Amino acid sequence: MIIKHAYLILLCTIMLVSSACGRARRHRVRHNLLNDSEVTYNSQSKKEVSDSEIWSQEDFELLVPAMPGYIHSQILERLGYITSYNNKTKCPNWVAWHLSSDRTDGPFPRKGVPYYDDNGMVLGIGHVTPETQRGKYFLDSESESPRQLLTDWHNNEYQMRHGHMCPAGDNKWSKTAMNQSFLLTNICPQAEKLNNGGWRTLEERCRTWANRFGDIYIVAGPIYLESKVSRTIGESKVAIPDAFFKIILCLKGNPKAIGFVYKNDFSCQSIKSSYCSVDYIENLIGYDFFTSLEDSIEVAIEAKCEINYWK
Repeated sequence: MIIKHAYLILLCTIMLVSSACGRARRHRVRHNLLNDSEVTYNSQSKKEVSDSEIWSQEDFELLVPAMPGYIHSQILERLGYITSYNNKTKCPNWVAWHLSSDRTDGPFPRKGVPYYDDNGMVLGIGHVTPETQRGKYFLDSESESPRQLLTDWHNNEYQMRHGHMCPAGDNKWSKTAMNQSFLLTNICPQAEKLNNGGWRTLEERCRTWANRFGDIYIVAGPIYLESKVSRTIGESKVAIPDAFFKIILCLKGNPKAIGFVYKNDFSCQSIKSSYCSVDYIENLIGYDFFTSLEDSIEVAIEAKCEINYWK
């Protein structure tokens, strides 16, 4: 393993996955937050892409990991990502998406959020009120209660920031996708220095890799190293993660995968000091990623930890 954070290695021994890893609920809960007449812009081909073309069954099966049965999971599909919401932590367990080179940029920046349709409705969100929208952020009306609320972020004592799991920068290709990247089911409390530092650097590097290889698959989420969460924000007690993981898969040419773990604190963290194998993350959190791949491919790529493959 090439995780250079002794802190994580020490703490991960606390967390032993005692339950066998069960299959995630793979039935597809179709969201109703998308106006079916809305179309998205493909910046490379100059074509409009209808909603029905966005998530194939193949991508869905590849991206949704198997999880231990004791972890609560509500699967929600959005235009730009799939998320597993946990109403115990009030955070996503993970968020997964397929990033192609033609989606690494686009004409719809985050500064334009919220984007509206011709009827004054927020695209991909619907009707909003002061209770369901604050600034760029939206309450996810489809998430199970208890849920993360906009008011939970007021004057939080730990000075946490809104940490996107699927970044806004990966959703500039669509007004709807950009709006939905600001749903609270895509957000975790994240230390400011990480949010503006190492995590952002990794987001930018992923877009570089998508451009270089044509497309990649990404899964990101929080890590809780102890069964009882010690830090929360807001009246809803939104659980503050101890760390975050991100896994990247590339199937072009020789398949390869790599993982990253970042502590959720105010230290300086780099890509070089944070990369690891997918197996390491699976052992840490108890998920099983990319189960739809052939076993021989899955086993081989998840065991390796070669940052040079990604340069």
